[in-house]
Amino acid sequence: MKKTLIYFSLIFALFAFSGCNQSNHSTEETTNTTTFQADKSDITNSTYTLKVRKNMDLANAEIKFKDDTMEWTRTYAESETDTANASPEKIVLTDVKITTENEEYTIVGKKDGSTQTFHFRKIGNFRIEDEEGNIYTL
Repeated sequence: MKKTLIYFSLIFALFAFSGCNQSNHSTEETTNTTTFQADKSDITNSTYTLKVRKNMDLANAEIKFKDDTMEWTRTYAESETDTANASPEKIVLTDVKITTENEEYTIVGKKDGSTQTFHFRKIGNFRIEDEEGNIYTL
């Protein structure tokens, strides 16, 4: 009985301390970052809402892409302690053209007769990041 217990302990120790060496795995394989390819169809006719805010004054935000328009509504808190009193800021672009390159979306449209350009970066499936670092999800 004692020999059996010693054998099982040795076998267990052998497996426990062998680690990843025998299976050709390494921790470096899991830490590589993936670049997501931006596709126009990901944001066409979609509504993205604020998920993670980098700007702490930003209380709420939503981006709507519909046909050839983009409506971006952002609500900023008037003070750090009172988010109930907030002022919305709305940008509506018409004649929107969406181009993609790697993980970047470039949205060009007209607002009050002038051309405006916004850049977003695809950071995951159905997740985009604006130029300020705020993250939106579908």
